[in-house]
Amino acid sequence: MSDHVVICNKLKVLLRYYKELQELVRSLTIGEYLSQLLLRRAVERQLQLIVECGTDINNMILRSLGQGPAKDYFNSFVDLAENNVLDMEFALEIAPFTGLRNILVHEYTKIDDVIVYHSISDVLKYYGQYIQTIAGYLECEM
Repeated sequence: MSDHVVICNKLKVLLRYYKELQELVRSLTIGEYLSQLLLRRAVERQLQLIVECGTDINNMILRSLGQGPAKDYFNSFVDLAENNVLDMEFALEIAPFTGLRNILVHEYTKIDDVIVYHSISDVLKYYGQYIQTIAGYLECEM
């Protein structure tokens, strides 16, 4: 299987995670989010999966361009911009979500449920744009 096909398949996985998050949060109020532990954990997991899948895709693209993997999740977006795959301004807007992923996974600090709730719409916005951009760059059939 070619790198192109593998990366496009991974992008389809990301799209599935994205749609699952959309379903989880459809018309979700902050009160509902804060009062339902299992829902919060499901949303946190989807956020983690989305960011990790995106960074996996980034590194797969970088390898296909003859570059080594990025030194960290954040820089995988910057490295794609430096290779003219993403716009640098966009890369610097989406890359900080890797910090949210790190907090959710490693619990470096107490997870602030209000911050996570308010991050959902931005994750959906930026990763929706990311999916479109990468699908266009790779000419993936979605």
